[in-house]
Amino acid sequence: MKNLFSNKGLAYIAMACVMFLSSCKDNNKIDFTSNDASNIEGETTSDAFTSDATDISTDAVDGYNDTQLSGGRVDEVASFATNDRLKCAKITLTKTGTDPGSVAGVITIEFPADGTCADSRGNVRKGIITITYTGRKFVAGSKIVTTFTNYSVNGVKVEGTHTLTNITATTNDYPRFTASISGGKLTFLDGKTVTREQEFTREWQRAKDPTQDKWVLFKGSKAAGTTRNSTTYTMEVTIDIVHSRACQISNKVFIAVSGEKRFTTENKLIVVNYGDGSCDNIVTVTINGKTRDVTIKGDGN
Repeated sequence: MKNLFSNKGLAYIAMACVMFLSSCKDNNKIDFTSNDASNIEGETTSDAFTSDATDISTDAVDGYNDTQLSGGRVDEVASFATNDRLKCAKITLTKTGTDPGSVAGVITIEFPADGTCADSRGNVRKGIITITYTGRKFVAGSKIVTTFTNYSVNGVKVEGTHTLTNITATTNDYPRFTASISGGKLTFLDGKTVTREQEFTREWQRAKDPTQDKWVLFKGSKAAGTTRNSTTYTMEVTIDIVHSRACQISNKVFIAVSGEKRFTTENKLIVVNYGDGSCDNIVTVTINGKTRDVTIKGDGN
């Protein structure tokens, strides 16, 4: 009888331990639904693709002497042979400035429609990017306005009007811009969309070697729109977000590499952290104090 009691007691204790451990496991499990995954993937991809389009536009404008601070000779044809994303595109410049010394023009970037223009990361671009610039790029008040015609990256269609306005205090600083988007929209291969309106402050941290350039989105930058699931969202940068061109080139990273933002949709607050600067497409997602790592694929799913 004594041994039986002891065995029963041990069984109850074991069962209690299992129930306790199971409860702890449930408490540590993030409340992460399929909608959450889709919304995070879609918004983060939208952020990455719009940043990429802005980066391409500034590269194109930077390629012509006419847009630079020092002025000098006007290049009607610039060389982009060493630019990974522009090397197989047809690029033309049409000057629109009529007054002596005025700086204004339209740059057209046309990627082959047959899908043969792939960068070193395997990204295939099609369609046309049109850039209208006014003023020398590194002077306060100058503008770069970018629009798209049947433009896509890996089949994901990009739309909207992107406007960069230079707000740099002096020409000795890194160039700083307000980066606004109106009518922003991504259409994924399954037909679902993400829309985006944004007002960012971006700094272009130029390096002697252009492959080492960085773009920084400052704390307080905001965006809003609709998710792939047709719900509204808001996003705010809470820790400066850094995009690294070196990571994009060498490690096929298309999202930011550090920083943090708060993403709110379906009455749920989601914190997305890009990490410590490591070159990867992984973000850490926090919901209700619980976290998990998510790999962003770029297809919106």
